[in-house]
Amino acid sequence: MIKRLWLIGLVLMLVACQSPAPLPTALVIPTVVAATPTRGVTPSLAATLVSEATPTAAPPFELTITAPDNAKLAASFYPPASAAPAPGVLLLHMLGRDRADWDSLAKDLQSRGYAVLALDLRGHGDSAGPADWAKAPADVRAAWEVLVARPEVDPALCAIMGGSIGANLALIVGANNPDVATVIALSPGVDYRGLKPSGVLTNFGERPVLLVASQDDAYSYDGVQQMAILAPRAETHYFANAGHGTAMFTDLQLKTLVLNWLSQHIGALKG
Repeated sequence: MIKRLWLIGLVLMLVACQSPAPLPTALVIPTVVAATPTRGVTPSLAATLVSEATPTAAPPFELTITAPDNAKLAASFYPPASAAPAPGVLLLHMLGRDRADWDSLAKDLQSRGYAVLALDLRGHGDSAGPADWAKAPADVRAAWEVLVARPEVDPALCAIMGGSIGANLALIVGANNPDVATVIALSPGVDYRGLKPSGVLTNFGERPVLLVASQDDAYSYDGVQQMAILAPRAETHYFANAGHGTAMFTDLQLKTLVLNWLSQHIGALKG
């Protein structure tokens, strides 16, 4: 009896001296430390990349363009917010208006990577006068040459856009210059102050032309329908009640139309 009790005691002592078995792995619960929100941190890489993809454009500055007869024409140049060389756009205002009409669109184009030149036609804005529509095509050609000669501009990717009589000038100068990649004409007419585009529209050949008018602007609406059949690659867009020329920008669809057209024909837009 004493021997048996001694053996049981010995066994209990041996068990007590052994290390306890580890808990199963599945029962080990890691400690979780909650993150503390941080204020005033440096922007993330994603935010930095977005900023780099849409750089801030430099402010526009004034240029003086010398016409063939040495008249001085005023213009504003909007440098592209992208690496040069960039696509370029020459903007021509309506009768009795000036280049300031284009400021909002010009800045929008600029921010999307375009170089923009907005011209005061002769006798308008800050350009020398009086107005002389017989000389206007040569004045526009002089402005075109200034635009494509800028180091910021790719001369192979440039367009002309105009409103009303500016649209007629854009069509006339664009048709007669094969280096003009495309023209956007807002409310052109068959005859504005002797400027008649119809006779030269076939010169566009395979170059694309966008003709835009509003149905409530009967003269331009009828004129666009007549001119559309003369330029081989002309496309038309009609608004119902948008008015005339650059006034049509009150319909926000026009801006989208213009941006998409330029993106397709002279360079992709960002954003």
